[in-house]
Parts: sequence; structure tokens; C-alpha cells
Amino acid sequence: MERALDTRQREAAEEVERILAAAVTVLERAAPAEPRVSDIVLEAGTSNKAFYRYFRGKDDLILAVMERGVGITCSYLEHQMAKEETPAGKMTRWIQGSLAQVSDARLARLSRAVAAQLIATADVRVADADLTRPLRDLLVAPVTELGSTDPERDSDAVFAAVFGTMRRHQALGTRPGRDDTAHLVDFCLGACVRGRGRPC
Repeated sequence: MERALDTRQREAAEEVERILAAAVTVLERAAPAEPRVSDIVLEAGTSNKAFYRYFRGKDDLILAVMERGVGITCSYLEHQMAKEETPAGKMTRWIQGSLAQVSDARLARLSRAVAAQLIATADVRVADADLTRPLRDLLVAPVTELGSTDPERDSDAVFAAVFGTMRRHQALGTRPGRDDTAHLVDFCLGACVRGRGRPC
């Protein structure tokens, strides 16, 4: 009985993953048009019944795609930050790794497509506030070590500056240059140090 349950759970997880992967493919292919559930179901090789077993509708799926993307990005940023010993180095890696999403042409197209659909969902405020929280949380420790007197707010400010820059480049179809990235890193580090001297 337990083995059968494990098998069903594994099959369900695999089916959800196929639907999410299919949604990413269809989002990128259909952008800027709105993707259709029927196209996602066809791409995933599943059925409408299976789709609605896991998702209440398309908005729910878009949020799940966003959550999946945030999880992948968090893992990547954690890996990059672990290469550094200083808080300044960790924050620099976080900023550089985040901006890499618009430096890579395919990632930029996909991020733009997901962002466009996310804005159209009824739960966009929830997505911004909750789904991106793990990305913000990665900043709290280095921001605190840099001497911030209000690490939560300063982390939110750094996040807003970096993701605002990303969204501007996404909208324009451009990529940040090395000087642009370096300037943003210096700006964020300087804002967190608050007169304690440049970080080393």
C-alpha cells in the first residue's frame, strides 16, 4: 500500500513538472500573446482533467511558474554567494547573478513573458510580496553585516533597485553593461554601509 502511494505521488510530481515545463515553453513561444491552457496541455502531453487536478486555472499556473523560477534563481544565487567570504562580496554576487537574467537573451525573453502574464493575474500583489520573498531574504545577512541599521528595509530597497533595473531592461529589450552593473553594485553597497567607510 505504501509503495503504491509513493508511486502515485511520484507520478503526480512528474506530471506537475511536465505541465510547468510546458507552460514555460508555451509562454516563451506565445509572448506577448496570452498563452492558452489547451496549448499548455498539448505541449505537456496530458489532459484538461489532469491540468485542473493540480491548478485552479491559468493564473494559478502562472504563479506556480513564477514560484518555480524563484526557487531555481535562489539556488543559483546561494551558490554564487557561497563563493565569497565578505558581506560586500556576497551582495555583489547577488546583484550580478540577478542581472544575469537579463544578460542572457533566452532568460530575458522568458522573464519578460512571465512578467507580462504575472501583471495580468489577479494575485500580482501576492506574487510580488510573497513569491519573491526568498530572493529578498538572501540579502538580509550580508546587509546586516555591512552595518545597516535597518536590514529588512535596506534589503527591500536593494531588491527594488536591482529588480527595477531588470524590468527596465526587459521592457526595452536591452542588457546591462559591465559599467551599469558595477555602478549599481557601488550604489547598493554605499547605501547599506551608511557612512561606516567602504566595505573591503
